[in-house]
Amino acid sequence: MRAFLLLTISFLTVVGCTHNDENESAITDPHTTPELEPVDQEDDMVVVEYQNDNMERGDNPYNYLGRSLIIDPLHEDIQRGEVIYYERPDSYYDYLEERKEGFLQPIPEHIARVIALPGETIKIKDGQIYIDDKELDTFYGDVTQNPRSSDADGEFNLDAVQVPEDHVFVLGDLLWRSIDSKQYGPIQVDNIIGKIQGYQK
Repeated sequence: MRAFLLLTISFLTVVGCTHNDENESAITDPHTTPELEPVDQEDDMVVVEYQNDNMERGDNPYNYLGRSLIIDPLHEDIQRGEVIYYERPDSYYDYLEERKEGFLQPIPEHIARVIALPGETIKIKDGQIYIDDKELDTFYGDVTQNPRSSDADGEFNLDAVQVPEDHVFVLGDLLWRSIDSKQYGPIQVDNIIGKIQGYQK
């Protein structure tokens, strides 16, 4: 009986540790929300009329398309989850040329969400994003949770990519409608024009 109790306690301890390890292995982002808030334009901030649907989440409170977006050019401290306005790299134009997608009008500046930071490795498996083999447990961490993902054909997968120093890896929330780092790789921090603060009141 004593041996049975010890075995039971040991089993529960192992199960508990495993559960905790799983929680600790996930990367969370408690600070970022999907809502795009109305904000006032302050000094040094700029306004951009955005006409791309790559950030759509299927509901007006989250829409970037057709909004007058307020951009803060002070972006020294870039965090995961932030939506940035950036200049696309040369590899973007190489991608268009390789794909022979001449019907696409090149768009030099773009908006996307910062997903992976310098030195990290990102991959996508069945729509779930992993950072350094840890699940990204956020509203933007599983691209299949976007209501408009059901419009897409095919699966959401990406082989592992390591982000160089002074670079970030960015993705549009509506992955299948976005040309971003999954096509042309991580972007240099120097390419970032500013952070999206919200839309103009």
